[in-house]
Order: sequence, then structure tokens, then C-alpha cells
Amino acid sequence: MEIDEMDSLFEGMVLFTPSQFAADDPKSESESESSVTPVAAGPTTSEALDENLFSDLTLQTHTLDRDQPSPSTTPTSLTNTKPKVSRKKKRASALRIGYARDYPRLPDDEDPDPDPDEDDTAATIHDASANSTFVALNHTADTIHDASANSTSVALNHTADTIHDASANSTSVALNHTADTIHDASANSTSADTIHDDNFNPHQQFEQLKTLISEKLKRARESAASISSARKDSIQKRRKAADHLHSASFRHSQLQKQLDDACEAEDFEAAQRISDDLAAAENHNHALLLALREAEAHCDAIDSELHNVLQSQIAAEQECASLLDTFSAEAANDADVLLKKTEALSSEEMERWVSSTEALEGKKIQVEIESHLVNEARGVLNNSIEHSIEDDLREKDFLCKKKDDLTDELQKLLALVREKEKEIAENDSKIQVVEQRISDVVSGFQEFQSSIDQNYDKLQSGLSQLDLEIEALSMKKKEIDEFFNEEADKAAKLKELAKVSSSEAQAYQDIVGLRRSLMSSILKSREDKARLAKNEEKLSEDVQMLQQEVSAARASLQELSSTKSSIQQNIASFKQRIFFIDKRAPELEAEKKVAAAARNFKEAARIAAEAKSLSLEKDSIQSEMEKSILELQKLEDDIKDTINRLQETEGLILSKEKEVAMARFQRLLITAGAATAERSAALELGDLEEANLLLTEAEAADIEAKKLQPLYDFKEEDLENLPKHFISMELVANSDRKQLAELAASINLSAA
Repeated sequence: MEIDEMDSLFEGMVLFTPSQFAADDPKSESESESSVTPVAAGPTTSEALDENLFSDLTLQTHTLDRDQPSPSTTPTSLTNTKPKVSRKKKRASALRIGYARDYPRLPDDEDPDPDPDEDDTAATIHDASANSTFVALNHTADTIHDASANSTSVALNHTADTIHDASANSTSVALNHTADTIHDASANSTSADTIHDDNFNPHQQFEQLKTLISEKLKRARESAASISSARKDSIQKRRKAADHLHSASFRHSQLQKQLDDACEAEDFEAAQRISDDLAAAENHNHALLLALREAEAHCDAIDSELHNVLQSQIAAEQECASLLDTFSAEAANDADVLLKKTEALSSEEMERWVSSTEALEGKKIQVEIESHLVNEARGVLNNSIEHSIEDDLREKDFLCKKKDDLTDELQKLLALVREKEKEIAENDSKIQVVEQRISDVVSGFQEFQSSIDQNYDKLQSGLSQLDLEIEALSMKKKEIDEFFNEEADKAAKLKELAKVSSSEAQAYQDIVGLRRSLMSSILKSREDKARLAKNEEKLSEDVQMLQQEVSAARASLQELSSTKSSIQQNIASFKQRIFFIDKRAPELEAEKKVAAAARNFKEAARIAAEAKSLSLEKDSIQSEMEKSILELQKLEDDIKDTINRLQETEGLILSKEKEVAMARFQRLLITAGAATAERSAALELGDLEEANLLLTEAEAADIEAKKLQPLYDFKEEDLENLPKHFISMELVANSDRKQLAELAASINLSAA
């Protein structure tokens, strides 16, 4: 609805609050008393006449008090409130319709202690007028006559009181009667339960029966559990006896094979020893066989005992079932008796309920008649309202037509504006096209110019780089020339120094040659000894490292074997699962076809989803299995490599140990020869104590070398690199030219 239409409809309406309304009461009271004689002054009974039509409207009327009123006790009563008389324009009494949701409802002096049931039933009637704000329609007051307003007010008020009283009384009677009925039924039911509990307590009997059954079954289960535990022990012993017998049989077969091998090898001593072991193994097998038979007999005896216990348990369970059947029959009989009593009581209470329902139906008919009277009064009120707003409706129609004319004129102006805007837009688009062409031409020249500038910059940069390279080459040539001159000067100085050194060293050439010849032999022996010692130490470390590698390789081999076993198990499980999926897939396909043929599409969809899931699972398993197979192949290669490496390492250890022994053997021989030569020099120099010490050292080295010789079949003749002659360094240092020449002659050396 338009705003101007709203103004025309509600023109003349006056909005006022409860505070203003209450404030006007003292002033209007004297005026209203002089103009209108009240039937009675008392509390108001503003009722909502129709919850659907007047849910937010409150009708203010004069009501008759059923008791003697007291005007002084309710100065703010709504029943005494009259429309405020304007000094400028006299108005007749009017029907006041307004919103009064926030205005508090005054207490009823005549009924200080209302019935609770009555208040609950009539709550919906009083809530509509309990808290509201009043709006007076003063504009329509002149069109409504005092007589019709007063008659309508009296009729509505009387009808509301009638509805209130009838509803309250009928509801109160119905509720009280229903409460009494429920109370009586509860009392009777409680009494019946008490009598039943006194004469028969099924719960207690059932609990006692359950306790008895539980005890019987508990004893039977305990016996069965005890026998089962003993049976498990006997089976375990039998399994152990069988395993021992199997192990002994395997040992017996191994001994038999060893005996056959020994006989074929004609190793009769070993055959005799193996034969004795075989006889002992046969006796042991016989004893283990007897133990196995004894364990089996014990298992059979325990099985018999377990059978007897199970028979006893079955008998106990049959007895329990019989007891439960008897109790069930008795309980069913008692339940039938109780049901009959309950049905009789329920029938009696149903009759009472029917009578109460009939009474309520009568009250309902009375209320419907009174509601019809209220509806007629509402029609009179609606006719009065329509008559009051006829002028406003005509004014509204005129304004609507005027609005339509103005709207048509506005649409024509808007159409003309849109045409001009369209022409401006077309002109702007043409301007943009021309500007774009200008921009394209300018950008084309800019790109060409920037390309030329870039090429020029590149050429200038290249020229600068060439200049720098030429300058660097010039500096390099200068450095080369300076270096050549410096090296030439150094060479000249060295030549001069060489000539001086040659002339000075010529005098010592003969002695140095002799000593060098003698020392070369001594140094060679020492170098050989140090080399052999170092080689021995290094080889020993290599042997230790190889032994550690062997230990690590064996641990790795064990770990690889364990991993291989695990992977093989996984592959086996994968194959088993794939076999199951391959077997299950056709079955699912057939089931899907059957479900689809039966139009069970939900089941078909589920089967299809399951088939798809199995297919995805198969692909995943195949992928995992391929990975496992590749990993297994790699693992087998690793195991093979580890075994080969282990064998190679073990062979290398043996070779290294032999090399260590060879190095030690050679070192010991050199030590013995050098000690013997030193002892000879000490004797020659007269140092007997040193000679004795050197003799002891030589003998110890010789003894140790002889110990190694048979172990590895070493021969001194095969050691060609060992020195044949040993010279004392002390003797070479203390000898003169003649002695040095004699020593050199003795070992066939010449001065270098």
C-alpha cells in the first residue's frame, strides 16, 4: 500500500500511551459522569472477542459489576475512562479500538481469589487485552451513534462474560472430575500391586532361581575348565615328546649317513665311534617312543574324564531348563489373572471418562451458541467501520489515478533521456576507436626506435669489451718478458754456483763413494726391516678389519635372510589374496547381473562398488607384489653378493694371515742377521756384554722364525730379496779409507 493511501485511510487517528490515558482519567471522569450515567463503576473486563480477528485489538466498554462497586477504590479503572472531550470540537462518545499490549491489567476486586483451573482455561481470553497500547479512532467517531456503540458494547461485554464463565466452569468441572478419576485409578492400581506383591513376588523367586542355576552351571564349568587345562598340558607334553622323537630320528638318520660315509671311506675308527653313537641314539629313540605312548595314553584318559564332565554339565543344564519352564508357566498364569483385573478396572474408568466427555460436549455446544452471538456483533462493528471510511476510499481512488498520470509523463521524459544517452555512448565509442588507431601507430614507431637503441647499446658494449681484452693481452706480454729475464738471471747464477760446488766436492768423492757403497747395503737392510715391520702391522690391521667385515657380513646375511623370509611370506599372502580376488570377481559379476536382472539396482550398485574395490585392491596388491618381487630379487642378489664377499673375505683373511706370517718371517731373519753382524762388530771392538745381548736377540728371532717356517712351509732359498750380507753401521762409521776399501772388497762393492 502506498504512503498517501495509508494517510487517507488512517487520517484522524490519535496515538496515545497508557500513561496519557491514565492521566486523562481524573479530568474526564467528572465530564463523563455529567454526560453519561454509568451503569456501574468497577473493574474492567476487556476481553479479546475473536482471537483471529481482534488478536491485537482491545474493545473498551462499560461493564456491569456483579458485586457492589466502589468508585473510590479504582481511580484508574479502564471502565470509567471516557474519551477526552476536545474544547475546540465537541465529539460524541465513540468506540475506542487500540493496541494496549503494554498497559497492565488491573486486579479484579470482586474475585480476589480466582479458581486456578478457571484462570488457566481463560488465559487465552485475557492475554489479548492484558498488555497493550491504545489507539483511538477519533475521525470515525462522528459516524457512529451512541446507541449502537452502547448496545454493541453491552452485547460484547455480556457475551465475553458468558464465554468466560462457561469455559471456566466447564473446564473446572472436567479437570476436577478427571483428576478424581486418575486419583481413584492410581489408588486402585497401587492397592492391586500391593496385594499382588504380598501374595506373590516373581522377581525374588526369579532371582533365587537364577542364583541356583548359576551355581549349578558354575560348578560344571569349573570342572570342565580344570579338565581342559590338564588336557592342554597333556597335549603339550605329547607334542614335546613327538618333537623330541622327531629330532632324535633326524639325528639317528644323520648318524646313519655318517656311518655309511665312514664305511665308504674305510674310516673304521670313525665308523666304530659313529656306530656306538648310533646305538645310543637308538636306545634314546626307544625311550622317547615309550614316553610318547605314555603321553598319548594320558591324553586319552583326560579325554574320558572331560567326556564325563560334559555329560554332567548337560544334565545340569536340562534341570535348569525344566525349572525355568515351570517358572514361566506359573508367571504366565499370574500375568493372565492380573490382566483380567486390570481390564475390569480400565472398563470402569472408561465409563467415567465417557460421562465426563459428554458433559464437556454439552458445554461446548453452549459456548458455540454464544460465539455465534459474538460473531453477529462483530458484523455490526465491521459495517460501522466500512461506513466510516467511504470518503477516505474515494479520496484514495482519486489520488491513485493522479499518480498514474504523473507516472506516464515521467516515463516519456525518461525515454527521451535514454535516446540522448545512447547517442553520446555511440560517439564515445567512435572516439575510442580513433584514439586506439593513434596509439597503435605511435607504439609501432616506438618499438622500432627502441630496437635501434638496443642494437646501438649492444655494439658500444662490445667495443668496450674488446678494448679491455686488448689491454689485458698487452699486460700479459709484459709480464712474460719480465719473467723470462728474471729466470735467465737465475740460471746464470746457478751455473756459477755449480762450478764452485763441483770443485769443492771433488776432494771427498772417493771416501764418500766407499761409505755410500757400504751404507747402501746397511740402509737397504734397515729399510727392508722397517718396510716389513710396517707391512706386518698394516697386514695385521687389514686382517682385523677383514674379520670385522666377516662378522658384519654374517650379521648382514642373517638380517637379509630374515628380511627375505618376511618378503616371501608377504608375496605368498599377496598371491593368496590375488587368487581370492580373481575367484571372487566372476562371482560378483554374476551376482551383479542377477541383481540387475531382478531390478535390485541398490544391491547391484553395492556389488559393483565391491567389485571395483576388489579391482583396486588387486591393482594395489599387484603393485606391492611387483615391488616385493623386485625387492626380493635385489635382496637375493645382495645375499649372493654378501656370501661371495664373505667367502672372498675369508679367503683374503687366510691370504693376509699368510702374508703377515711371511713378513714376520722375513723380518725375523733380517733381525737375526743384523744382530749377528752387530755381535761380530762388538766382539771386534771388544764389547763382550753387548755381544752377549746381541747373541740372545739373534737366537730369539731365529727360534721364532723356525716356528713359523713349518706352519706355512716357508723356505729361505725362496726369499731372493733378502740381503745376503750384513754390515755393522758402527764399523762403517769408525773405519778409515783403507778399512772401508777392505769392507767393500769383502762384499764385492766398489766406490760410486
